[in-house]
Amino acid sequence: APGAWDVSTGNKDVIVAVLDSGIDRNHPELSAQTLSGWNFYDNNNDITDLTGHGTAVAGVAAAMTNNSLGVAAVMWRSSILPVRVTDPQGYTSYSLLSQGLIYAADRGAKVATISFGIYAGHTLASSAKYFMQKGGLVFSAAGNAEQFVDQTDNPYIIAVSGTTSSDLHFGSYGPFVDVAAPSSAIYTTLKGGGYGNVGGTSFSCPLAAGLAALIFSANPSL
Repeated sequence: APGAWDVSTGNKDVIVAVLDSGIDRNHPELSAQTLSGWNFYDNNNDITDLTGHGTAVAGVAAAMTNNSLGVAAVMWRSSILPVRVTDPQGYTSYSLLSQGLIYAADRGAKVATISFGIYAGHTLASSAKYFMQKGGLVFSAAGNAEQFVDQTDNPYIIAVSGTTSSDLHFGSYGPFVDVAAPSSAIYTTLKGGGYGNVGGTSFSCPLAAGLAALIFSANPSL
């Protein structure tokens, strides 16, 4: 990241869509760059984060950085598009994720981060293809099963597995996994305005997505 920041620290024109449980838009590290989004579970514009998961994911990808507060993200300057796709307990469906991807693509998002294990699902693959055809990339979490998962690769979704602080593997693995990123002791934004450590491929996913957003900001024509 420090080497990358010598080239670019981000661009507000690069939109990162966070398909999750919503976002705490009042968090000091997220408020300035959070756009108005949509809640596909309730079909309204209330993107309040009920579980805190989405706020933590958003902070990993694109929290405000170099501002003498809290945490640093890979992507310092980005616009965050909150897309709530979960019920109050934090569960989602392929249908809600598909709707969220199409919405994000149509809103100009360059990157989408989905911290759920996605394997098959023709509808979602079609939506991810649509997102890619609009010039963006979709990232998903590989899951935390810590075992081989015999699923084929989805050509339209970058599945992200995890690594530990000792650079050992963490999480599900198999032919569907494309890359891995750090997934342990990730310090990020928490619902309510605080900060804390989180772990799992739910957070390696937005780390990889944040890197993609940083690359897009360095070269928007990619």
